Amino acid sequence: LVDAAQSVGVLPLDLAALDVDFYAFTGHKWLCGPDGVGGLYVRPELQEVLRPTFIGWRGIQTDACGNPQAWKPDGSRFEIATSAFPLYCGLRAAIELHRTWAGADARYQRICALSQALWARLQDIPKVQCLRTTPPESGLVSFQLEGGSHPQLVQALENQGVMIRFIAHPNCARVCVHYLTLESELEEFVGALQKLLDS
Repeated sequence: LVDAAQSVGVLPLDLAALDVDFYAFTGHKWLCGPDGVGGLYVRPELQEVLRPTFIGWRGIQTDACGNPQAWKPDGSRFEIATSAFPLYCGLRAAIELHRTWAGADARYQRICALSQALWARLQDIPKVQCLRTTPPESGLVSFQLEGGSHPQLVQALENQGVMIRFIAHPNCARVCVHYLTLESELEEFVGALQKLLDS
């Protein structure tokens, strides 16, 4: 089972080459789709092994009287009842948008280049130490401040409209860099961080 919440939309995907049994992802992270919808790939020969946790009328086959007889043979066996169809439309639209921006390899290379640029800028700021000693190979750049006042830093930046995340363990702040991130946004973040540290 691969939990692809932090990789789908970032890393090129070839399910056949991965040779996985199950591959699950959420649509709201790197795909920038709506919150509350995602996807699950199940290797076809293992569909019978995976049983739904909840039973709904849309996921079962019934007899003429409406009595449950068996699971539906495809992914609809996991459908409960009412679905949020607008979320499905939103996720499809997000995936299609990504396909318009170069290829998966180019998107990943841009994420790495932006992360490396941010990591390098943070190295030049006194009182800031990146958790990694080399540039990240993803869009996540984590750092610590002298004194460790990370929740206050995150809140102060958020008050200025600059959104980063506090991570409790290890105690640090984390910036997420997407291939859609602009270089000017990195500069805005670094400038806001430097101004807070100077004050």
